[in-house]
Amino acid sequence: MKKFIVASLAVAGLMSSNAFAASSGTERLDLDLEDGYNEVAPLGRSINLAQAGTMTAIAARDGFVKNDFDFTISANVVLGAVDDAAANRFGVISGSNKGYNVFTGSSVGGSISQCGASIKKEDGADLAAAQVGEGQIDLDNANGCNREL
Repeated sequence: MKKFIVASLAVAGLMSSNAFAASSGTERLDLDLEDGYNEVAPLGRSINLAQAGTMTAIAARDGFVKNDFDFTISANVVLGAVDDAAANRFGVISGSNKGYNVFTGSSVGGSISQCGASIKKEDGADLAAAQVGEGQIDLDNANGCNREL
């Protein structure tokens, strides 16, 4: 009887974990880095799903990123990255479609912090995620922020 109970619990656990995995998918998007701005997790994707992938460095180790690596991005997050090969620096910008703040950071400043003023709810449905883009990050500025305070 004990073996039957243990076996039943094991099967129930496996079935529930499979159901959970099926309902909470992860989108696979691999990215080949290019010199300049790269959309890592754009707004147009299935934003309600987490994203996982492999970021492939610029060929011949010519960029700031020298080795390929795997990454995971939470659901509802939009992310962009700049690989500035000529100046040997890297920067990121991110925001959420449920959040009011945009965050940027760079290898020059060494930290990630809020960039610019908070987004107002009436500014649009995508909130901070709509502010993530090429013109919003400038690695010549502190932490790469290129948004007005």
